[in-house]
Amino acid sequence: MGTDQLPVTISLVGTGTTEGGGVAPTPSGTIATTPGTQPNLIINVITPVVAILVRAINLFLVTFSGVITLAGVGGDKVLPVQDVQSALAVAAWAGVSAAGVGTVKNLITVFGRLEGKYPLASGSI
Repeated sequence: MGTDQLPVTISLVGTGTTEGGGVAPTPSGTIATTPGTQPNLIINVITPVVAILVRAINLFLVTFSGVITLAGVGGDKVLPVQDVQSALAVAAWAGVSAAGVGTVKNLITVFGRLEGKYPLASGSI
């Protein structure tokens, strides 16, 4: 019955309601009992806005750190930077650009799934 171990929390993107189908129709805090000695699962539903924001920040930071590393390794031979301030500006611009494109991609994914949960609201059946 999954009671030999501490429960494991899993996060899902959804609305947190059981209405409709599709994206995480289970409310946050629900415990899924697992067989044998496997740990039970506690479901944590996060809203689409939080999921998109976290992904955008993550993508910004990954891109920013990569460009800063590139500037440090190659300097002005690789990037058009003359000093640390220029490197930070280029890295910030690259990070914002990547996060913007990633956010559009994530919006398409999340709203596609929400369309499955609320098909009549979008006009599709």
